[in-house]
Amino acid sequence: MKNTRILAACVFLAGANARGQTASILTLDDAVAIAKKGNRQVQSAALDVERAREETAAVKTSRLPQFQVSMSGGEALRPIGFTIPPGALGMYPGSGPIPAQKSNITTPQSFNSFILTQASQPLSQLWKVHLALVSSQTSEDAAKEKLRQQEQDTAHSVRDLYYQTAQTQTQIESAEAMEKYLGALQGETDRNLAERAALKGDSLAIRAKLSQQRLQLLNLRDTSKTQKEALNNLLGRDLETEFSVELQPVPRADEIELAAARDLALRQRPEIQQAALQTKKAGNEVRRQRAEYIPEISATFTYVSVQNVSFAPQNILNAGFLLQWQPFDWGQKRHKTESLHDAARQAKLSEHDTEQQVLLDVNAKFRGLAESRMGLDTIALTQETEREKLRVMTNRYGEKAALLSEVLQQEAAVVQADSDYQKALAAFWTAKASFDRALGRE
Repeated sequence: MKNTRILAACVFLAGANARGQTASILTLDDAVAIAKKGNRQVQSAALDVERAREETAAVKTSRLPQFQVSMSGGEALRPIGFTIPPGALGMYPGSGPIPAQKSNITTPQSFNSFILTQASQPLSQLWKVHLALVSSQTSEDAAKEKLRQQEQDTAHSVRDLYYQTAQTQTQIESAEAMEKYLGALQGETDRNLAERAALKGDSLAIRAKLSQQRLQLLNLRDTSKTQKEALNNLLGRDLETEFSVELQPVPRADEIELAAARDLALRQRPEIQQAALQTKKAGNEVRRQRAEYIPEISATFTYVSVQNVSFAPQNILNAGFLLQWQPFDWGQKRHKTESLHDAARQAKLSEHDTEQQVLLDVNAKFRGLAESRMGLDTIALTQETEREKLRVMTNRYGEKAALLSEVLQQEAAVVQADSDYQKALAAFWTAKASFDRALGRE
């Protein structure tokens, strides 16, 4: 009876942790948080945000005074000379014509320079600069939404791989429990064989089952190591970092409501925010094109210096304004404005379509999650039934009231039920990860 109790107890070890775990436990929330900081694709998206922020700062400088300095210097290949005829500068009573006679002016061949310095403060262009700044800030917001989307995609990948790793860990624990059960069953059979109460073929059958179980356990451990290496890579950590995962409780079917899920997705999905930003940017481009009708007026201060030219003034200062305008363009601005109007309408249609696609995605993922949850509950009942049958059959075998073949047949039924449950559990967590992604969960 003592051996019988050992065999019966092994049946219930499928969900228990059969070996101590020395590695630190990595929770799902910690894994997602680490991935947001260490994942290389997330870091690249964060650099895009920083680039967009610097571009916005560069646009802001266009509102400030603009300075321009140009200088040319060199030596004339031939002497510069010209003649001023008499009276070219005017006729004055008492002094006569100036100059009184023909004057020849010549500048010798020497190094001379021309310096032009100008400072201009945009005036009418400030509205254009403002629109350019709005467009740049919109691009910056779009980069932030892309970063958020990359974080969500990374979090989805982390959750999906984390659930797979947790499932494999559960399978390993179940396989270890089954290995102990078959080991105990082999010991019981060997004792019966020694007492001539069992056949040698029964002992060989148990040994074959035990060998198959150990091979399956080896495959599961290799799979777990590969999954952990992939998860470490996703988190941006060293591949050999040791950790263990914790089993996630299966949420109840009534914990999630479709209406709340739809509202949450509309607020959180970055695709919707990106589409809205594209609509805003398209509308701003129309305003920028209309601003091209405004003449460009700037307040200017100009300084000109001519060196080593004797007949030219050395320094010239000028303060005033600069006007640039294209009054007639053959309808070019109007055609461009209409084209941008069409692009803005397309962006608005795309925004609405994105909202509908998000709602369709949430609805489909919600139904898939509900179906997988119900399927998991159904298979769990079957699993519990088969395990109870194995417990009863094991007790009967210990009392020599059942054949070993009957025990092995029921053990195979339990293995199949466990396999079906693991598949259903994997399908559920896959559906759960897809649903979280549809909600825009980070």
